[in-house]
Amino acid sequence: MKNLFLIAVFLISATSSAIGQVPNQRFAFRNDEEQAIRDLERSYAEAVRRQDVTALKEILAEDFIATSSAGEIRNRTQEIEDIKPVQPSPDFVLEGFDLDDINVRVIGSAAIVTGRSILKVNYKGQKTNGLFRYTRVYVKRKNRWQAVSQQLTRLPQPK
Repeated sequence: MKNLFLIAVFLISATSSAIGQVPNQRFAFRNDEEQAIRDLERSYAEAVRRQDVTALKEILAEDFIATSSAGEIRNRTQEIEDIKPVQPSPDFVLEGFDLDDINVRVIGSAAIVTGRSILKVNYKGQKTNGLFRYTRVYVKRKNRWQAVSQQLTRLPQPK
């Protein structure tokens, strides 16, 4: 009877250890995918700062759709046109674009990112910061992540 009890304890602890290892493997995979999305978010911010249209075309899918902070529905072309550098103008200078408070959730071949963006602009000598909360959705197609959707919400300016 004592031996039976020891065997049962051994089997339960061995099974628990084996079960405990399965989620770690899933988390390792998920962490790799989450890191890939975080890297893509960093590339997105860098592309906006540099006004790099070529990089943005790689990140934003052909069927990308966005809801602006003003409630407008916008496509990939419109988003890229807003970022595309126009004739150099001393009136408008993009001084910074940063993302923070980023949370990534990978669900199969989709990833949902929430975060905060900070846009720093100098227009005619007046410095302005735009603060936004955003949700961006990525889909993995042909072994490549691309943004397919985003939604921006303007935050009140700190005083």
